[in-house]
Amino acid sequence: MPSSPLRQLLPRLGIILALLPFLLLTAFNQPFFDDFRNGYWMREHGTWGVQLWLFQTWTGRFTTTFIMTVLNPVAYGWLGGVKVVAAAAFLAQWASLAHLLQVLGHTVLRRAYSWGRALWAAGLLLALFCNAAPSPFSFLYWFCGIVAYQLPLMGLLNFTALALRAVWGPEATRWRYAGLACLPLVLALTGNELTLVQAVPVLALLAFALPQTARPKLLLWLGIGAAAVALAAVAPGNWARVAAMAPPADPYHAYRWLVLGPRAAYSMLLFLSKPLTVFSVLAAGVAGLWLGRQQLIDSQTMVPLSRRQWAAVLAGFSLLNFIGFLLFRHLVVGPPLPRAQNEIMFVLLLSTAGLGWLVGLQFLPMAAAGKHRQKLFQFLLSLLFIGLIGAGHVPEAWRELTTSAAPFDAQMQARFATLRAAHRAGNPQATLPPLRLRYGRVLAPLRQFSSELEFDIDLTPGCAGNINGVMERYFEVPDVCCDAAAPPLPAAQ
Repeated sequence: MPSSPLRQLLPRLGIILALLPFLLLTAFNQPFFDDFRNGYWMREHGTWGVQLWLFQTWTGRFTTTFIMTVLNPVAYGWLGGVKVVAAAAFLAQWASLAHLLQVLGHTVLRRAYSWGRALWAAGLLLALFCNAAPSPFSFLYWFCGIVAYQLPLMGLLNFTALALRAVWGPEATRWRYAGLACLPLVLALTGNELTLVQAVPVLALLAFALPQTARPKLLLWLGIGAAAVALAAVAPGNWARVAAMAPPADPYHAYRWLVLGPRAAYSMLLFLSKPLTVFSVLAAGVAGLWLGRQQLIDSQTMVPLSRRQWAAVLAGFSLLNFIGFLLFRHLVVGPPLPRAQNEIMFVLLLSTAGLGWLVGLQFLPMAAAGKHRQKLFQFLLSLLFIGLIGAGHVPEAWRELTTSAAPFDAQMQARFATLRAAHRAGNPQATLPPLRLRYGRVLAPLRQFSSELEFDIDLTPGCAGNINGVMERYFEVPDVCCDAAAPPLPAAQ
């Protein structure tokens, strides 16, 4: 029985209210740290020279480093460009997630699954993620964080969707989709090591599920993927970065392989021990279960998966969500960085919802539950969602939007104007006041409001500090200092 308009409106209104502050905050976004560094590196080395320099000295992520430099609006003096990028990335992530869900439901499982339903389901998952993300700033607003983590994740999502279309879509379009899938695959494999290792269980599940006639397409993806990974792997910068992140002086360095599995499991246990994380994952699984129950009706029977198929699904699910912890225990001999935990959280929510969806389709038909039990199930899911939203980043984002976003934007614009004026005048020093905001946690993380932040985006008091030095090189002012006694800057014109 279709839901009443009111019962559809209320959950959708909740999703919009949960996502809206994060999207609106992009209008006040500002460049940070590596955004400036990549800008002046390109200015110093040139468009292609900076690619070679980074390839040799720091990283083999040649796809994302190209975007961070050549397509970086800060490199061309357009500091407000990061606002456009953040908003576009937010919407593109939503669309990529909906693309995958629509293909899974409509093309592979042959369910009646419209784009509208896929968009709302993706919105629910995105709301759960934004609310519980370990470090929302570095995933949603930091330009280089968006490029390094969001874009490769979009690549992995869209590769999976296009690969499924290439196998189970209309016959006439299959090879076209197979070719298109190569582009996001290269981005996922070479844009970030995290999506590289997560692509392994995705490709393994595809290899397991594909019919024999689709093997040439799999070989195409494996061949192009292997070539792209080989090119990235030979980068001298990769090994320099590994040595810098996990130096031989680390007490666990010599035998880290021997304890890799147990310590990765411990990192994952700590990650899941946070109440907001574990209840968000639970909510994603229950939401997937509910969607599966809604779709399974008598006229749409589904062939049950065999034990072997279930074993493959569960193995792929486990490896997909564990392999990131293995990667970081090897690379940094520690837990994943908070900005990487964002991506791990996103994948965990999506895969858990997908697993719940499949369970709902396989084992829990709507006919098995009475009308009152169905309403109780929906009510409990709504309560869980409301409770999570109240305890997470959504109220923080609304608070920051209404109290601090506009002052943050004005103060940063005034700061940039002062630094440009100091450069034109040839002043040897520019002394700026610290940011004075009523709250800062999501868009403008400041440690005065939370000690658990990955970054404090403000200048360091005095004339030293990494951010101060970055501002010096980008604006070409010899000394950029921060002093609480400095007079407030005039509002940006």
